[in-house]
Amino acid sequence: MELFASMVNSREAEIDDVIGVMDGMLLKTECISERVEQNAFYSGYECDTTVNNVFTYGPDGKVFLAAIYFPGSWADGSLCTRFLDSIRRRIGHYKICVDQGFPWSSDAWNILVGPMNERSARRLHPSMREYMLRVSNVYTSLRQSSKWGMRALQVSFPWFKKRLPSDSKQRRLVVQSIILTHNFRTDIVGRNQIKTVFDPEYERYVNLQGYDRIEQ
Repeated sequence: MELFASMVNSREAEIDDVIGVMDGMLLKTECISERVEQNAFYSGYECDTTVNNVFTYGPDGKVFLAAIYFPGSWADGSLCTRFLDSIRRRIGHYKICVDQGFPWSSDAWNILVGPMNERSARRLHPSMREYMLRVSNVYTSLRQSSKWGMRALQVSFPWFKKRLPSDSKQRRLVVQSIILTHNFRTDIVGRNQIKTVFDPEYERYVNLQGYDRIEQ
């Protein structure tokens, strides 16, 4: 965990306790014969039968925390409350960056962090607003990493574009196998956008237009 925090801090000097980014992914699945279970897995937002999964990516590009095979009708926020205690035990005093779909207060305080909205920013005292907005912008930048991670899973493994099997054991095995294969591929091959950006062997510099560039 300390290594992950130092890798993030080497790129974003404003924070020193964030070790990864978290996001949810809805996957379409075949209809389930059992009526009550089918009702739970039906997502009104997607208008389809889905399973919800939450993945946490470290700065090395690999998934180090995952909650898989939850009903698609459960939003990321309600799903997250079921494993907050497990996250707290595993990461200690470190934090994970999330978007506004996850809770930041109550039980998630000092575990999950993320960019604040404009309404919250207006409520801040003027003496704190500049600093908090600067940190919020850092969280917004870090949140992009989860999109790279999700894209790596969906592009590299076509199974995530197809419907998962209706059998619960097969569904679970498919998702677990893809996660483990992704981690193995990232570790051995190394072609991963998150790993490239946060790798300490790469030098980051800013060009004249203010964009980050990577130099090996």
